[in-house]
Amino acid sequence: KEFSCKAQRQYAAEVLLIPLEQLQAVVDAIADKIAHVQHVFVYYTARCGSTLLMRVAEATSTAQGVSDPDVLTTIASQIAESRLARHYGKSFPYHIGGARADLLEESKVVSLMKNIVSLLDYHLITSDNRHRHVIFYKIRNTHILIGDLMRRAFPSAKTVFNYRNGLQVFESLARVMFKPKVLYKCIILAARVGVWRWAPALPDYVFVFGDDPMFSAVDFPRTDFYYIATFWVLQMQRALELQKKNPEYFFHAVINYSTLARGKEEAFRALMEKLGIELSDLPEENNSIKTAFVEDSQAGTIMSPRDVPGAKWKPQSSSSWLGDWEREVFSVVCRQPGIEISSPDFILQHTMP
Repeated sequence: KEFSCKAQRQYAAEVLLIPLEQLQAVVDAIADKIAHVQHVFVYYTARCGSTLLMRVAEATSTAQGVSDPDVLTTIASQIAESRLARHYGKSFPYHIGGARADLLEESKVVSLMKNIVSLLDYHLITSDNRHRHVIFYKIRNTHILIGDLMRRAFPSAKTVFNYRNGLQVFESLARVMFKPKVLYKCIILAARVGVWRWAPALPDYVFVFGDDPMFSAVDFPRTDFYYIATFWVLQMQRALELQKKNPEYFFHAVINYSTLARGKEEAFRALMEKLGIELSDLPEENNSIKTAFVEDSQAGTIMSPRDVPGAKWKPQSSSSWLGDWEREVFSVVCRQPGIEISSPDFILQHTMP
């Protein structure tokens, strides 16, 4: 379940088609069976331990952890792109997908997301022989841009924001995208002299962040490095705004990578306590949680430098790849009008110690 979007493509045996006109009736028919489900939506910045968080949740006898359901990603990306297009008065070639115009009406989006999550709940609850009723949904980054709609769709849900120092996110992504280091240094040099002017290694939804009007005055080529910096900064900015506007809902827990990596089981239990979720103290569950922290949660995927599934996690041992130029990219992005994220090491309010 750590990467449900990938698993769907690899292992799906059949596709269930439900006409939109019949979707509400289907959800109404299963409502009693999922009425007891408690949702936890995990917003995250990337490279911050969110996949690990899902794996640890999955190791408990209480919760299930599901990462990046494709259908929710598509909806959030469509709405984020639609809002950006309305602001600029033009469309953008992100190729995220073309939705019917009437489905982009935000009241319909709220209803659609509720119904889709209900179907996912039903599948997860009925197929789980451990009868776990708490479901952690790790939702792709664009959801932070439609937090207002998520709150309307799931008013009783719990929310978590998981983040990491911006430069550490930048470097972690660079190590995955441009290994080995010599390739990264060559591309950085090309970007600095203006030869490297595109961003071929990034998914389409990342561009929604960098093309936001808040960054229109940034005088940097629109390369991977610009888009990674704006991707991180705008997520942090939107998280801060959501905290200010609806502090009772955003967020029930805020945790950064260093707290999770340092505190491990203790940090996870403290997070669950903030969410009001009780964990068993049985030895088997303690061992399962401890084991989840030992393995690299992304080993064997394209998002890890470790190619073998089940490889042990270990901190980066080599020296930093970043130089003054990359730090300046972040510095310039953080100085834009309307941005309150003062630096890559900005700490959000109520972050767990």
